[in-house]
Amino acid sequence: MLKKIGLALFAIFVIIQFFRIDKTNPEVIAENDFLYAVGAPEEVTQIIKTSCYDCHSNTTQYPWYSNVAPVSWWLKDHINEAREELNFSEWETFEHKRKLKKLKECVEELEEKEMPLTSYTITHGDAKLSDQQRELLINWFKETLSYFEEGEATAEEEPKSNLSLDNGKKWIANVETIDGINNMIAIIAQPMEEDRIILFVARGQQLMTEFETLVSKCNMTGEAHEQLHHYIFPLKEKIELLMNCEDMTTCDLTQLDILRHLHLFNEYFEGESLPS
Repeated sequence: MLKKIGLALFAIFVIIQFFRIDKTNPEVIAENDFLYAVGAPEEVTQIIKTSCYDCHSNTTQYPWYSNVAPVSWWLKDHINEAREELNFSEWETFEHKRKLKKLKECVEELEEKEMPLTSYTITHGDAKLSDQQRELLINWFKETLSYFEEGEATAEEEPKSNLSLDNGKKWIANVETIDGINNMIAIIAQPMEEDRIILFVARGQQLMTEFETLVSKCNMTGEAHEQLHHYIFPLKEKIELLMNCEDMTTCDLTQLDILRHLHLFNEYFEGESLPS
């Protein structure tokens, strides 16, 4: 009898192996990624990618046991739920209030040692956080949260920007201007080997060089040119702040502010369409 039960269970186990999970990751848009959007330091980036991104992003690397049912089914459900709760790959699609909520939850989960899950670190030892790593992430998430809260307060207090659309459409920008904006985003996206004020100042100088190149090559005219002025003058001020920052908190927050302003460009400007 026991032998028959064993054979039946084995047969069921073999049959369910034919029901594979879909391990295709959704498309990743770099500009929407959390770590890219906030310009996270290299050390923070590596920790978050190692400990969080397998479940909370569109860059899941499935382990060997994802090929074995029914464990694979449980794993797929867990990843789907994790992405629904917080998908770092889609950060820039979140509304500001949701970003604030998720940053607060990240701090709470880390402080209460609820993340990463023990069930995950058992099979992924490198994802387990040391006390120093956990403290680093808590402090960094708190700083980032403070920046977003400060940005929300500033948006409520400051008068609205003079930037506007062209009757609901984006203004046409010349290729050199678009390249300049993208080059500045790429400069900020470059990882730093360590967080030092002198490196942030040097980055500010790089950005200013690129900014001056952008201005010198701009050939826009009319109202589009005026709107570009409304956009780039605040950008120049932010870059100058980075070039003169004197403490790490100011450097971090200023760089985040610059990156946010650079991403604002695509809301008001676009390249000229190619003739069909």
